[in-house]
Amino acid sequence: MESIWKELKRRNVVKVAVAYAIVGWLLVEVASTIFPIVQLPDWTITFVTMLVLLGFPLALVLSWAYEVIPDGFKPGRETRRSQPITQDAIKKLRGRKAATRQLNSIIYKSRCTSAADLDLLDSILAASQKNNSANGVTGVLIATKAGFLQVLEGEFGALNATFQRISRDTRHDNIQLISFTEIEEPKFSEWAMHGIGLFDLNQELTAELTEKFGEENGSFRFPSTAREVMDLLDRL
Repeated sequence: MESIWKELKRRNVVKVAVAYAIVGWLLVEVASTIFPIVQLPDWTITFVTMLVLLGFPLALVLSWAYEVIPDGFKPGRETRRSQPITQDAIKKLRGRKAATRQLNSIIYKSRCTSAADLDLLDSILAASQKNNSANGVTGVLIATKAGFLQVLEGEFGALNATFQRISRDTRHDNIQLISFTEIEEPKFSEWAMHGIGLFDLNQELTAELTEKFGEENGSFRFPSTAREVMDLLDRL
């Protein structure tokens, strides 16, 4: 039941239910007050009430099937597109033709093969900052004891080469691609690679992130959509 409740909250079903109940109640109250004044028959109030009641389950079904995102509504199954990286996926990225100086963004998450710590994060950042500066790649890396979440930005060729190198790194596995998209401009242009180590979070922040994204391996679960990744970065 707990997992179902978390999924209902993640898909904003609970928020939609509360919002619908408030708006529906206001509509009925307004109808009850205004309709007699304009001498509409009593059955019109009953009609409005029935419409509100019948629309409630429909609103819940739609909020489950479609997530509300900044750009509008999007089918829920499309927002959960995180998939394991395979050789076929890498070949597709390698073979894609890109326009000259077209900027792209890659977001992925992975699992540490051994417990990560600040020393490991510093080692990764040192190598990443050197390589990325030479290749015009920017981004941010979030690390917990159990995994990594990274956003990379740059021109297609350099970005693709960087991601292929990362995919061969034995310090992590179970690499899951969250998004690979064209962008107008980088969000992290100031950083060749910025690191955020989440190894000793306070209880309040841990509870907040677990409530928002779910729990995994004794910590909060990394997001599985680009929108949620940006939400997490805003919170951090």
